[in-house]
Amino acid sequence: MLPKSRIFAALVFGLGVALLVAGLVMPRFISVDARLPLDLAATTWTLRDESGKARVTSAKGSDDYEGPLAIQTHMDIRPPADMDATAVRIGRTVMRGEDPAKGENLLSAGVWSFTLDRVTGQALDEAKLSHTPATPVDNVAVDGYWLKFPMDAEKTNYPVFDVTLRKASEAVFQEELQWEGRTVYRYRQEIAPTNVAKLYPALGNTASIGEGEDAKEAFLYHSAQRDLFVDQQTGLLVDADVTIDDYYGDDKGERKATALKFEGSMSEEDTAELLAAAEDFPEAELANTVRWVMVAMGALLAAIGLAGTFGVFARLAKRR
Repeated sequence: MLPKSRIFAALVFGLGVALLVAGLVMPRFISVDARLPLDLAATTWTLRDESGKARVTSAKGSDDYEGPLAIQTHMDIRPPADMDATAVRIGRTVMRGEDPAKGENLLSAGVWSFTLDRVTGQALDEAKLSHTPATPVDNVAVDGYWLKFPMDAEKTNYPVFDVTLRKASEAVFQEELQWEGRTVYRYRQEIAPTNVAKLYPALGNTASIGEGEDAKEAFLYHSAQRDLFVDQQTGLLVDADVTIDDYYGDDKGERKATALKFEGSMSEEDTAELLAAAEDFPEAELANTVRWVMVAMGALLAAIGLAGTFGVFARLAKRR
Protein backbone atom coordinates (compact mmCIF):
# COMPACT_ATOMS: atom_id res chain seq x y z
CA MET A 1 0.00 0.00 0.00
CA LEU A 2 1.34 3.45 -0.91
CA PRO A 3 2.30 5.81 1.91
CA LYS A 4 -0.23 8.52 2.68
CA SER A 5 2.27 11.14 1.58
CA ARG A 6 2.41 9.69 -1.93
CA ILE A 7 -1.39 9.36 -2.11
CA PHE A 8 -1.67 13.03 -1.13
CA ALA A 9 0.97 13.94 -3.73
CA ALA A 10 -0.98 12.09 -6.40
CA LEU A 11 -4.08 14.07 -5.48
CA VAL A 12 -2.12 17.33 -5.71
CA PHE A 13 -0.77 16.24 -9.09
CA GLY A 14 -4.32 15.49 -10.32
CA LEU A 15 -5.59 18.87 -9.11
CA GLY A 16 -2.69 20.63 -10.80
CA VAL A 17 -3.32 18.88 -14.11
CA ALA A 18 -7.02 19.74 -13.88
CA LEU A 19 -6.26 23.43 -13.29
CA LEU A 20 -3.68 23.45 -16.09
CA VAL A 21 -6.04 21.88 -18.61
CA ALA A 22 -8.95 24.10 -17.52
CA GLY A 23 -6.84 27.21 -18.03
CA LEU A 24 -5.65 26.10 -21.46
CA VAL A 25 -9.09 25.16 -22.80
CA MET A 26 -10.94 28.03 -21.10
CA PRO A 27 -11.22 30.15 -24.30
CA ARG A 28 -13.09 27.30 -26.02
CA PHE A 29 -15.95 27.39 -23.53
CA ILE A 30 -15.88 30.76 -21.76
CA SER A 31 -15.47 34.24 -23.28
CA VAL A 32 -12.13 35.69 -22.24
CA ASP A 33 -12.59 38.85 -24.27
CA ALA A 34 -15.20 41.55 -24.88
CA ARG A 35 -17.16 39.69 -27.54
CA LEU A 36 -20.90 40.30 -27.89
CA PRO A 37 -22.72 38.64 -24.96
CA LEU A 38 -25.60 36.34 -25.82
CA ASP A 39 -27.67 37.91 -23.01
CA LEU A 40 -27.09 41.54 -23.99
CA ALA A 41 -29.71 43.60 -22.16
CA ALA A 42 -29.94 47.00 -23.90
CA THR A 43 -30.50 46.39 -27.59
CA THR A 44 -32.62 49.32 -28.79
CA TRP A 45 -31.38 52.51 -30.43
CA THR A 46 -34.01 55.28 -30.78
CA LEU A 47 -33.38 58.56 -32.58
CA ARG A 48 -35.92 61.40 -32.33
CA ASP A 49 -36.50 64.59 -34.30
CA GLU A 50 -39.30 66.87 -33.10
CA SER A 51 -39.56 68.74 -36.42
CA GLY A 52 -38.88 66.22 -39.17
CA LYS A 53 -40.43 66.01 -42.61
CA ALA A 54 -41.63 62.95 -44.51
CA ARG A 55 -43.66 61.98 -47.56
CA VAL A 56 -46.57 59.81 -46.46
CA THR A 57 -47.94 57.47 -49.12
CA SER A 58 -51.27 55.67 -48.79
CA ALA A 59 -54.04 54.29 -50.97
CA LYS A 60 -55.43 57.82 -51.18
CA GLY A 61 -52.19 59.23 -52.55
CA SER A 62 -49.22 61.11 -51.08
CA ASP A 63 -49.15 63.85 -48.46
CA ASP A 64 -46.36 65.86 -46.89
CA TYR A 65 -45.94 65.43 -43.14
CA GLU A 66 -44.09 67.76 -40.79
CA GLY A 67 -43.71 67.03 -37.09
CA PRO A 68 -42.13 64.52 -34.67
CA LEU A 69 -40.29 61.57 -36.24
CA ALA A 70 -38.53 58.60 -34.67
CA ILE A 71 -36.13 56.08 -36.15
CA GLN A 72 -35.84 52.98 -33.99
CA THR A 73 -33.48 50.04 -34.42
CA HIS A 74 -33.84 46.95 -32.26
CA MET A 75 -31.53 43.93 -32.23
CA ASP A 76 -32.55 40.49 -30.97
CA ILE A 77 -29.81 37.95 -30.31
CA ARG A 78 -31.20 34.54 -31.21
CA PRO A 79 -30.19 30.89 -31.56
CA PRO A 80 -28.28 29.27 -33.06
CA ALA A 81 -25.22 30.69 -31.35
CA ASP A 82 -21.75 29.54 -30.34
CA MET A 83 -18.56 31.08 -28.97
CA ASP A 84 -17.80 32.91 -32.21
CA ALA A 85 -21.10 33.77 -33.86
CA THR A 86 -24.80 34.23 -33.26
CA ALA A 87 -27.96 34.72 -35.27
CA VAL A 88 -29.44 38.22 -34.96
CA ARG A 89 -32.66 39.84 -36.06
CA ILE A 90 -32.57 43.61 -36.49
CA GLY A 91 -35.79 45.54 -36.90
CA ARG A 92 -35.74 49.14 -38.11
CA THR A 93 -38.76 51.42 -38.22
CA VAL A 94 -39.43 55.03 -39.17
CA MET A 95 -42.44 56.44 -37.32
CA ARG A 96 -44.25 59.77 -37.02
CA GLY A 97 -46.24 61.52 -34.30
CA GLU A 98 -45.93 62.14 -30.59
CA ASP A 99 -46.84 58.50 -29.97
CA PRO A 100 -44.94 56.61 -32.70
CA ALA A 101 -45.87 53.26 -31.16
CA LYS A 102 -49.30 53.51 -32.80
CA GLY A 103 -49.50 51.29 -35.85
CA GLU A 104 -51.00 53.96 -38.08
CA ASN A 105 -47.94 56.13 -37.53
CA LEU A 106 -45.57 53.67 -39.19
CA LEU A 107 -43.89 55.12 -42.28
CA SER A 108 -41.54 52.26 -43.12
CA ALA A 109 -40.20 49.07 -41.57
CA GLY A 110 -37.72 46.32 -42.30
CA VAL A 111 -36.47 43.22 -40.50
CA TRP A 112 -32.96 41.94 -41.21
CA SER A 113 -31.95 38.40 -40.20
CA PHE A 114 -28.35 37.16 -40.49
CA THR A 115 -25.41 35.63 -38.63
CA LEU A 116 -23.14 38.03 -36.76
CA ASP A 117 -19.50 37.54 -35.75
CA ARG A 118 -19.49 38.18 -31.99
CA VAL A 119 -15.91 39.49 -32.04
CA THR A 120 -15.68 41.64 -35.16
CA GLY A 121 -19.33 42.65 -35.53
CA GLN A 122 -19.36 41.66 -39.20
CA ALA A 123 -22.13 39.72 -40.94
CA LEU A 124 -21.08 36.18 -41.84
CA ASP A 125 -23.79 35.59 -44.44
CA GLU A 126 -26.38 37.45 -46.47
CA ALA A 127 -29.27 38.99 -44.60
CA LYS A 128 -32.86 38.00 -45.22
CA LEU A 129 -34.68 41.33 -45.45
CA SER A 130 -38.45 41.40 -44.92
CA HIS A 131 -39.84 44.84 -45.74
CA THR A 132 -43.27 44.60 -47.41
CA PRO A 133 -46.16 42.30 -46.42
CA ALA A 134 -47.06 39.54 -48.89
CA THR A 135 -43.81 39.96 -50.85
CA PRO A 136 -40.72 37.71 -50.96
CA VAL A 137 -37.75 38.56 -48.74
CA ASP A 138 -34.68 40.16 -50.29
CA ASN A 139 -31.19 38.71 -49.88
CA VAL A 140 -28.85 41.58 -48.98
CA ALA A 141 -25.12 41.52 -48.27
CA VAL A 142 -24.51 43.45 -45.03
CA ASP A 143 -21.13 45.00 -45.72
CA GLY A 144 -18.98 46.59 -43.03
CA TYR A 145 -20.30 47.23 -39.52
CA TRP A 146 -23.64 48.32 -38.15
CA LEU A 147 -24.49 48.26 -34.44
CA LYS A 148 -21.33 46.42 -33.36
CA PHE A 149 -17.80 47.45 -34.35
CA PRO A 150 -14.76 45.22 -33.68
CA MET A 151 -13.89 44.91 -30.01
CA ASP A 152 -10.84 47.00 -29.09
CA ALA A 153 -11.91 49.51 -31.75
CA GLU A 154 -9.08 51.51 -33.26
CA LYS A 155 -8.51 55.13 -34.24
CA THR A 156 -9.01 54.39 -37.89
CA ASN A 157 -11.74 54.44 -40.54
CA TYR A 158 -14.41 51.73 -40.69
CA PRO A 159 -16.97 50.87 -43.39
CA VAL A 160 -20.42 51.27 -41.85
CA PHE A 161 -23.59 49.80 -43.33
CA ASP A 162 -26.35 52.13 -44.54
CA VAL A 163 -29.80 50.50 -44.67
CA THR A 164 -31.15 52.81 -47.39
CA LEU A 165 -28.24 52.30 -49.79
CA ARG A 166 -27.89 48.65 -48.68
CA LYS A 167 -24.14 49.03 -48.75
CA ALA A 168 -21.34 50.38 -46.58
CA SER A 169 -19.84 53.84 -46.59
CA GLU A 170 -16.69 54.85 -44.73
CA ALA A 171 -16.87 56.36 -41.24
CA VAL A 172 -13.82 58.43 -40.32
CA PHE A 173 -12.36 58.53 -36.80
CA GLN A 174 -12.81 61.95 -35.19
CA GLU A 175 -11.94 61.94 -31.49
CA GLU A 176 -11.57 60.02 -28.24
CA LEU A 177 -14.00 60.77 -25.39
CA GLN A 178 -14.50 59.68 -21.80
CA TRP A 179 -18.11 58.84 -20.84
CA GLU A 180 -19.03 57.34 -17.47
CA GLY A 181 -15.45 56.19 -17.04
CA ARG A 182 -15.39 54.42 -20.41
CA THR A 183 -13.42 55.27 -23.53
CA VAL A 184 -15.68 56.16 -26.43
CA TYR A 185 -14.58 56.84 -30.02
CA ARG A 186 -16.53 59.14 -32.33
CA TYR A 187 -16.62 58.35 -36.04
CA ARG A 188 -18.28 60.46 -38.74
CA GLN A 189 -19.93 59.04 -41.83
CA GLU A 190 -20.91 61.36 -44.69
CA ILE A 191 -22.94 60.13 -47.65
CA ALA A 192 -23.38 62.38 -50.67
CA PRO A 193 -26.74 62.36 -52.49
CA THR A 194 -27.02 58.96 -54.18
CA ASN A 195 -29.67 57.69 -56.59
CA VAL A 196 -31.08 54.69 -54.70
CA ALA A 197 -33.21 53.54 -57.65
CA LYS A 198 -30.01 52.73 -59.53
CA LEU A 199 -28.79 50.46 -56.74
CA TYR A 200 -31.75 48.09 -56.41
CA PRO A 201 -35.49 47.97 -57.23
CA ALA A 202 -37.88 48.55 -54.33
CA LEU A 203 -41.18 50.14 -53.46
CA GLY A 204 -40.57 53.83 -52.82
CA ASN A 205 -37.38 54.11 -54.87
CA THR A 206 -39.38 55.95 -57.53
CA ALA A 207 -42.40 58.24 -57.30
CA SER A 208 -44.73 60.15 -59.56
CA ILE A 209 -44.38 63.87 -58.88
CA GLY A 210 -47.05 66.26 -60.16
CA GLU A 211 -50.67 65.92 -61.22
CA GLY A 212 -52.29 64.51 -64.34
CA GLU A 213 -50.38 65.07 -67.57
CA ASP A 214 -47.73 67.04 -65.70
CA ALA A 215 -46.80 64.05 -63.52
CA LYS A 216 -43.23 62.86 -63.99
CA GLU A 217 -41.25 59.96 -62.61
CA ALA A 218 -38.69 60.92 -59.99
CA PHE A 219 -35.98 58.89 -58.29
CA LEU A 220 -35.15 58.56 -54.60
CA TYR A 221 -31.88 60.24 -53.61
CA HIS A 222 -30.36 59.48 -50.22
CA SER A 223 -27.80 61.51 -48.29
CA ALA A 224 -26.78 61.36 -44.64
CA GLN A 225 -24.34 62.46 -41.99
CA ARG A 226 -23.85 60.33 -38.90
CA ASP A 227 -21.75 60.82 -35.79
CA LEU A 228 -21.36 57.33 -34.34
CA PHE A 229 -20.17 56.92 -30.76
CA VAL A 230 -18.59 53.52 -30.14
CA ASP A 231 -17.45 51.99 -26.86
CA GLN A 232 -13.78 51.33 -27.53
CA GLN A 233 -13.39 48.11 -25.55
CA THR A 234 -16.52 46.30 -26.75
CA GLY A 235 -17.20 47.95 -30.12
CA LEU A 236 -20.84 48.51 -29.11
CA LEU A 237 -22.58 51.52 -30.63
CA VAL A 238 -23.71 53.58 -27.61
CA ASP A 239 -24.91 56.83 -29.18
CA ALA A 240 -25.55 58.50 -32.53
CA ASP A 241 -26.40 61.89 -34.01
CA VAL A 242 -27.98 61.45 -37.44
CA THR A 243 -28.99 63.81 -40.24
CA ILE A 244 -30.83 62.32 -43.23
CA ASP A 245 -31.93 64.20 -46.33
CA ASP A 246 -33.83 61.96 -48.74
CA TYR A 247 -35.65 63.47 -51.69
CA TYR A 248 -37.17 62.63 -55.05
CA GLY A 249 -35.35 64.15 -57.98
CA ASP A 250 -34.93 63.86 -61.72
CA ASP A 251 -32.19 61.91 -63.45
CA LYS A 252 -29.83 64.86 -62.93
CA GLY A 253 -30.45 64.92 -59.19
CA GLU A 254 -32.53 68.09 -59.07
CA ARG A 255 -34.85 68.03 -56.05
CA LYS A 256 -38.59 67.72 -56.78
CA ALA A 257 -40.06 66.60 -53.43
CA THR A 258 -38.89 65.71 -49.92
CA ALA A 259 -39.01 62.01 -49.01
CA LEU A 260 -37.48 62.19 -45.51
CA LYS A 261 -35.76 65.02 -43.70
CA PHE A 262 -34.51 63.99 -40.29
CA GLU A 263 -32.09 65.43 -37.76
CA GLY A 264 -32.14 63.45 -34.55
CA SER A 265 -30.17 62.02 -31.68
CA MET A 266 -30.56 59.53 -28.88
CA SER A 267 -31.71 60.44 -25.38
CA GLU A 268 -29.24 60.58 -22.50
CA GLU A 269 -31.20 57.80 -20.79
CA ASP A 270 -30.85 55.44 -23.78
CA THR A 271 -27.13 56.18 -24.05
CA ALA A 272 -26.68 55.53 -20.33
CA GLU A 273 -28.37 52.12 -20.73
CA LEU A 274 -26.09 51.16 -23.60
CA LEU A 275 -23.00 52.28 -21.66
CA ALA A 276 -24.18 50.13 -18.75
CA ALA A 277 -24.63 47.22 -21.16
CA ALA A 278 -21.07 47.69 -22.42
CA GLU A 279 -19.92 47.60 -18.80
CA ASP A 280 -21.42 44.09 -18.52
CA PHE A 281 -19.37 42.71 -21.41
CA PRO A 282 -16.68 40.22 -20.32
CA GLU A 283 -13.50 41.94 -19.11
CA ALA A 284 -10.74 40.64 -21.36
CA GLU A 285 -7.87 41.66 -19.08
CA LEU A 286 -9.43 40.16 -15.95
CA ALA A 287 -10.46 36.96 -17.71
CA ASN A 288 -7.01 36.45 -19.20
CA THR A 289 -5.38 37.12 -15.82
CA VAL A 290 -7.58 34.47 -14.20
CA ARG A 291 -6.81 32.08 -17.04
CA TRP A 292 -3.02 32.40 -16.75
CA VAL A 293 -3.14 32.23 -12.94
CA MET A 294 -4.97 28.90 -13.34
CA VAL A 295 -2.33 27.68 -15.81
CA ALA A 296 0.56 28.75 -13.54
CA MET A 297 -1.00 27.30 -10.39
CA GLY A 298 -1.88 24.11 -12.23
CA ALA A 299 1.66 23.69 -13.55
CA LEU A 300 3.13 24.38 -10.11
CA LEU A 301 0.82 21.94 -8.31
CA ALA A 302 1.35 19.28 -10.98
CA ALA A 303 5.13 19.61 -10.59
CA ILE A 304 4.93 19.41 -6.79
CA GLY A 305 2.54 16.46 -6.94
CA LEU A 306 4.68 14.62 -9.47
CA ALA A 307 7.76 15.10 -7.35
CA GLY A 308 5.92 13.88 -4.26
CA THR A 309 4.55 10.86 -6.06
CA PHE A 310 8.07 9.70 -6.90
CA GLY A 311 9.22 10.26 -3.32
CA VAL A 312 11.53 13.22 -4.03
CA PHE A 313 10.56 15.06 -0.86
CA ALA A 314 10.91 11.91 1.25
CA ARG A 315 14.46 11.31 -0.02
CA LEU A 316 15.42 14.92 0.65
CA ALA A 317 14.07 14.62 4.22
CA LYS A 318 16.19 11.46 4.85
CA ARG A 319 19.36 13.22 3.67
CA ARG A 320 18.81 15.83 6.32
